[in-house]
Amino acid sequence: MNKITARIEFSFKGKEHKPSSVLDLDELMIKHRTIPPLHQHLAIVNNIDSYSYEYEMLLGEDIQFSDAEGLAKSFVTNNHFDQIAFEQYWLEQELLKKLAPTIKQQLDIDDINQNPALKSVILSAYKMGCNS
Repeated sequence: MNKITARIEFSFKGKEHKPSSVLDLDELMIKHRTIPPLHQHLAIVNNIDSYSYEYEMLLGEDIQFSDAEGLAKSFVTNNHFDQIAFEQYWLEQELLKKLAPTIKQQLDIDDINQNPALKSVILSAYKMGCNS
C-alpha cells in the first residue's frame, strides 16, 4: 500500500492553517491514472471554499510531504514528493503485472525485474505502441 501525508501551512487572518490529508496513492492512481491536483484536494477535504481568499493563500504555498509508506518512500526527499516519477513507476508496475502471465508463458520468466534489459525493451515497445 502506497500512502503519503500532504500538508500545506499558511497564515490567514492572523491564524495559522495546516490543512492536510493522508493520500492513498494506489486508490488515486486506480481511479484517475494520475494523482489529481493536490492543492484542490487539500482544500476540499479541509472545507476550504475554492472561491475564498483562504483558498488563494493555500494555492500560493508548496505542499509538504511526510509519512510515506510503501513505494512512495522512494520518491520523497526533504519533504518533496516526485509525483511524476512515482506515477510513471506505478503505471509501469501495473503494466508489468498485467503482462506477467504472457511473459511467463512466452519467455518462461517469472520476474521480469531480474532481466532489466528485457524489461526496458518491453516497456519501450508498449510506449511506442501507445504513441502510434
